[in-house]
Amino acid sequence: MKIGEVKKVYERELFRKANVVGVMTGYKVKAGKKTDELSIVCMVEKKIPKEELRKRDLIPARIKEVTTDVIQVGKIRALQIDKKARHRPCPMGTSGGHYMVTAGTNGELLRDKKTGKMCIGTNNHVGANSNDAEIGDSYLQPGTYDGGTIQDDVIGHLLRFVPIEFIGDPSQCGVAQFWCGLSNLLARLLRSRTRIRPVIEDVGYNLVDAAMIEVDEKDASAEIVGIGIPKGVREAQLDMLVQKSGRTTCHIVGGLITGIDATIGPVSYGSVKFAYFKDQIIIDKEGFSAGGDSGSLVLDMDGYAVGKLFAGSETENITIANHIQSYLGLLDAELVTG
Repeated sequence: MKIGEVKKVYERELFRKANVVGVMTGYKVKAGKKTDELSIVCMVEKKIPKEELRKRDLIPARIKEVTTDVIQVGKIRALQIDKKARHRPCPMGTSGGHYMVTAGTNGELLRDKKTGKMCIGTNNHVGANSNDAEIGDSYLQPGTYDGGTIQDDVIGHLLRFVPIEFIGDPSQCGVAQFWCGLSNLLARLLRSRTRIRPVIEDVGYNLVDAAMIEVDEKDASAEIVGIGIPKGVREAQLDMLVQKSGRTTCHIVGGLITGIDATIGPVSYGSVKFAYFKDQIIIDKEGFSAGGDSGSLVLDMDGYAVGKLFAGSETENITIANHIQSYLGLLDAELVTG
């Protein structure tokens, strides 16, 4: 019998087993890596040790010469929350942004290592207006594009961000500033209205696009819509399957990590700002992200954080994320887990 026929014949029997919430055909995963072997995959609310299960609830290793696999997915529920609406307390995976930004995604709850303050984690370009914000600036939930206003919807204030080095930013090089100053003095003496300024021309590589927003603990929830509370942090691996929950495309699963050391650029931040990044994660799946999903936390299928989504390709088939270790390290923060 073909695998599809085996699934059709036996799926009702598999559903009778305790904890099973779904049955599908998919590639078997071994040691966290996808193999080329098609199998009957049983989705369970929670993986339970075999010795704690009744014999009739055990999922056989093979059914009619077809291998089986088991993945933990939690409870299945309809995603009824409006991610673009105002929420207090606010779950993660919802709309938010600096008061001068359209809208991005509230990714996860962080705890500031220095002060212990609770914070929403997102991108610099979402929470710090691509370096143009001031510490203490208001952060809205929902973002302005989704109707948030500074009068009614401030959920927190910018606590910290990692500056992005953009091509063409003013240079702090002393030599360049000296010669520009000398040239501008000469121009002034000659009554020329033209001035020059030193800018960064060589590529400076960024590791993260990161910001954190201080919030009152009662106003935000660590639960990510459609996923739950993150379980911890893991290192991204090639061929790892991942998921995310964002403001625009909501909960998407099955993204495949195809790169973990990518150098990317120039990344466009509007019409005049461009930046280069190194050591980035590449996620291959059409529709995994879209505009407004920036700031989403990327997790493996077990619920462990591996990356921070910040960019994507114009064709929407490639998504780019920072490594979670770099993101947390440079923000000097820790992930709130459950």
